[in-house]
Amino acid sequence: METRRRAARIGLVAPLVAAAALAGAAVFTVQAAGCDDPGTLVSTQHGPVLVGGCTVPSLVTPGHTAPHGSAEDQAAARRG
Repeated sequence: METRRRAARIGLVAPLVAAAALAGAAVFTVQAAGCDDPGTLVSTQHGPVLVGGCTVPSLVTPGHTAPHGSAEDQAAARRG
């Protein structure tokens, strides 16, 4: 009977320990990303544009619009 109780407790605690470990890994990953400027979304005539941030245009896959908009869109967004 004691073995069943111990197994039940382990069955309840193990997912919590795994969730805590994953949460800790996520926090560490975000802190180690090295991006001090998260950027801001600004509405322009062409739609929302991410101004600032740590996006890398070369990582955008072909056929998709760059997440940060064109240089003209960013300039217009900065002007307001």
